[in-house]
Amino acid sequence: MTIAKELEKQRSVKAKRLQKDENIYFKSEEFWLNKKGCPTGTVPIRRLTQEQLQNAKDASLSMANESLAEDIIDFAGISINASPEIKSFTSATARVTLYNPQVNGLGQYSSATIFHQSADNATNFEQIQAGWIVHPKLYGDNRTRLYSHWTTDGGQKTGCYNNICPGFVQLDTTVPIDYAFPKISRPMYDDYELLIQIYKDEDYYLLFQGLFVIGFWPETMFNELRNGSQVVRYGGQAFTPAGEPYSPPMGNGNFQDGNPHTTCHMRQVLYGVGYNQLVQPNESLVQTHQYRCYHEGSQHNAHDDYWDYNFLFGGAGFC
Repeated sequence: MTIAKELEKQRSVKAKRLQKDENIYFKSEEFWLNKKGCPTGTVPIRRLTQEQLQNAKDASLSMANESLAEDIIDFAGISINASPEIKSFTSATARVTLYNPQVNGLGQYSSATIFHQSADNATNFEQIQAGWIVHPKLYGDNRTRLYSHWTTDGGQKTGCYNNICPGFVQLDTTVPIDYAFPKISRPMYDDYELLIQIYKDEDYYLLFQGLFVIGFWPETMFNELRNGSQVVRYGGQAFTPAGEPYSPPMGNGNFQDGNPHTTCHMRQVLYGVGYNQLVQPNESLVQTHQYRCYHEGSQHNAHDDYWDYNFLFGGAGFC
């Protein structure tokens, strides 16, 4: 399918969704000076200086490759591996609270992310991830932004953020892949959420807030991921470059096990096991992860159509 045809297909799908939901989270008039978005046939691409482009390329390889010098990538969350019952995953979905952790150095980042990945124990794994991130080196500011990243060799030589290099194809004309969220949660007061989904329909698509197909990763980029992923992961990441003494906060910088009102969380966690078939995690298959000063907890299925499968994650950093 050509990109032009795909653009038209997604524009039609979005129009139908917008007719059903008038109270959408994103309104183009709040983001674009022209109140509309890009003209027909064009998509938003962030303008970068040469320095910003080089920073983005440097940051892209450090995202997936922890072997660079003494860089440290901490992860706290859950994962599910393929099994005899689940041959592969075709989708990963979650609602995650939006926060703005203040990182301690220019090269640090902190994110809340969902992943599709090939074999978990391979050094040259293929991976797609997306969610929200605070990354001053990549964006030149400390705002919480939508982001994506991919690699086909564990970040050794391939991979990049967003559309910095050929790979991710932007489709939506109003929401850019590096969209800066205007509203952020406050513990005990406001809960603003990102509904994020990466699903496979020949190519891998990124769905934002259940309405906007931001873009896609062509299936031809991958080998192992062509038939679906072997691992799905959900949780937070904190990156500390070599030479920096303290790690950044994760989530909202706080972790109180059992209290989702003061701790970053994901709810309505789902994965796909076939075409258009989303299921809640089989609790016997869920693996939990926490490292150093970052924690995961309270993972359970509430079976209430609001929380359903959910868990908490985060930490103050400084480890």
